[in-house]
Amino acid sequence: MSASPPLNSTRQPRILILGGDSDFNLGDTAILHAICECLHAANPDVRISITSKLRNTALRPGVVRVIHRGTLGMKACLGAARQQDLLIIGGGGLFQDDDSRLKMPYWGALVGSLRLLNDNIAALSLGAGPLRHWESRRVARWICRSLKTVSVRDQFARGWLEPCAGRPIDLVPDPAFMLAPASPEAGRQLIESTGLSLSRPIIGVALRRWFHALGGMVPHVLRSRAGLGRDAGQRELDRLLDQVASALQDIAGTLRAQVLLMPTYNISHEADELVCQRLAARLPMLDIRLARISDPALYKSVAGHLRLMISARMHPLILAASMNVPIVGLAYNGKFEGLFDLLGIPRRLVWMNESRNQSVQARIVELAAEALRDSTDLRARAQQLEAIVRARAVELLRIAEERAARRA
Repeated sequence: MSASPPLNSTRQPRILILGGDSDFNLGDTAILHAICECLHAANPDVRISITSKLRNTALRPGVVRVIHRGTLGMKACLGAARQQDLLIIGGGGLFQDDDSRLKMPYWGALVGSLRLLNDNIAALSLGAGPLRHWESRRVARWICRSLKTVSVRDQFARGWLEPCAGRPIDLVPDPAFMLAPASPEAGRQLIESTGLSLSRPIIGVALRRWFHALGGMVPHVLRSRAGLGRDAGQRELDRLLDQVASALQDIAGTLRAQVLLMPTYNISHEADELVCQRLAARLPMLDIRLARISDPALYKSVAGHLRLMISARMHPLILAASMNVPIVGLAYNGKFEGLFDLLGIPRRLVWMNESRNQSVQARIVELAAEALRDSTDLRARAQQLEAIVRARAVELLRIAEERAARRA
């Protein structure tokens, strides 16, 4: 989708993007990359600021400043906010309280502080919900009333946020749909470097722990650092891994396939790589490898060489579907349903907590077979969603350009 020319090419619009953990979470990184790519393509003069804890963060297209994320960088972030033409709260699962009841008050305090310095704030394709606690819903309502525009990424998020907001909430798909993949050759080289052969089908798998039942006040990352709750859910996770391993054994046997484990959140408190390694230990008879990929564009290219993607993270499903690869989700909340609905395909999901009470092995095998038989052009569906989010991102850029023109 081509963008119209900038309103004022002699003035450089300044935009600060705030979002999720784009340092370590590949899904959040994909969102940030895609937004920056889109804004820069629409106006090469855009000057984007982002936040990061990494000293050597590779600059995205249009990025001119990296501000330290967190408490140490708060003064710089607030100082930068005053100078911007637009602040974008940029996607990801930000407005929710399943991890901690402190998350929404944190965002409320941050938006409140920023708004004192700059009231031109917009939310793009937010992940929202669940919002089960009254204080979370009250803060969400205040935030939504403070923003110029608000959009959420799926119907699940809208169902949680719109009743709180007291205003209509637009549905704009996840920005990761806009992400350009690395070259096909780059994906081939990565796969071959693991020892797998491109002459045989490859099943991609992305797994995670889940901790959402814990909730409470203390965020998961702080509980993990303090050594709290490390064993929580281990029995259920072991049971799930056993059943996923059995399902993969059946699917790979039918397809004569190999398995590529593709963890996406490899920091200690999430430890997706360790979960994948525990799965690999259960499959000694399969050709199975692990690829630790931090570049979402390369991840998307690799996904394009798969025969099937099975994932407990949402963004591997988005990136695979965008490459016309069939998908099966291991879901832990309704955002997975929202994604399948946006793609216009049946909800091929297994709920992770179902392994507590029943076998999910047969269901995974069944859903994989259905996905492989489905002739839906997922790439075309993803391109339609890409066009929607790209149009909204360019609309926000125009708002920044108008502010920059007045500043001139």
